[in-house]
Amino acid sequence: MSLVSFREYEKIPVVERLASPAERKLSVAEIDALDALAARLKIPLIEHLSRSRVRPAQYVGAVFVAGRTIELLPKIERTEGECELPTVRQNLLKMLLVACDLDGATPGQAALEHSDDGWLDILLRLFARALADQLRRGLIRRYRAEADDLPAVRGRLQIEEQLRRNLVHRERSACEFDEFDEDHALNQLFRVAIRRMLRVASNTVTQQALRELLPAFEGVSDVEPTGDWLARVTLDRIDERFGLCLGMARLFLQGTTTGLYAGGRSSFALLFDMNDLFEKFVARTLRRQLRGSGLDLSIQDVRFHLVRDPQTEQRLFRLRPDIVVRHREAVCCVVDTKWKRLSPEERKLGIAQGDLYQVLAYAEGYASSAVLLLYPWDPAGGAHESARKRLVFEGGRRSTVTIGEVALDELAAVGERLEDLLRRAAMLEEVSL
Repeated sequence: MSLVSFREYEKIPVVERLASPAERKLSVAEIDALDALAARLKIPLIEHLSRSRVRPAQYVGAVFVAGRTIELLPKIERTEGECELPTVRQNLLKMLLVACDLDGATPGQAALEHSDDGWLDILLRLFARALADQLRRGLIRRYRAEADDLPAVRGRLQIEEQLRRNLVHRERSACEFDEFDEDHALNQLFRVAIRRMLRVASNTVTQQALRELLPAFEGVSDVEPTGDWLARVTLDRIDERFGLCLGMARLFLQGTTTGLYAGGRSSFALLFDMNDLFEKFVARTLRRQLRGSGLDLSIQDVRFHLVRDPQTEQRLFRLRPDIVVRHREAVCCVVDTKWKRLSPEERKLGIAQGDLYQVLAYAEGYASSAVLLLYPWDPAGGAHESARKRLVFEGGRRSTVTIGEVALDELAAVGERLEDLLRRAAMLEEVSL
């Protein structure tokens, strides 16, 4: 299976036919397939610039159409230049694992760090390695309720069923009993995940790692998972060691941010909205960074509304800021993330007016004198300055909004960068916590 990679905002030539599977262009057939997939999944996938040029929208991940795997990667640069593809893949994968609270699987092995394999294959190998580690300690078995006609009584005899079905066949007994085996929902989920992963893995090493898992699930039934069924699969104290594996399997089958899966041999999509991914990565990274600091952080806080109906006292239009930071119960800063690039050459930095209206509503609703509007850093704006500009809202509370940027080239440093930016935005540099 051929792999071709494109970056966010990259202008991609469109041709009638590809000269080779490795050509970094898209054919008309591929464009038609991508448009059909986007319509079915109801997401913006490809932006048409002209008849001969397209570019990816804000979704990243992997798509299989027309015989090729198309890898869509975010635009992440180093301070000294553009990141190479292996680094971008690793950073995207690490961001995704952190955002989904799955960073126990963060790739640190040299074999993965320097791999030229596609992003999807790296994810699948991480899952295979994590599940293989747990299977060495044994497959989980559970009790499940069964009912059947047996030659001898087992468990509890079902009197009504016996009279209804076996009045003539006295050699059979209608029994209800507990079966203790491996055929339960958790293992069924792993089996279906492995089988679907095998359909889309392009690397022979990845395929082999997945095939080695299947014999452990020979006694497990095949199921067709639905969203509701996946949500009902839970862990208990005995099988909680499979938590990481369960999270990654769900990530593949349906995603825990806005992941999307369209099964079948003709098309496949595992895609994530960078707006949501950036927001969750920042929130969880900052929460971990602030532990023990005296600052409390809540994500997607929903305790306030924008307006109230004075006649009915009904509150309307719920406020939902990305991050709310409190110091000793008082809100000291509201943070809103935007996966957009600023335009430093413009007087207004390219900030959307609607975004400022939104954070002003947050400032008023949460009685916060400080707001941080956070963007990914773009080297087109020059050196990484963290705080790009500070503005003051006219009227009302005269809250201060800091326009900040965070570089994503070295993810290990993001936590400290975010904390420093937060303290500057909320003017907490000299506050003793």
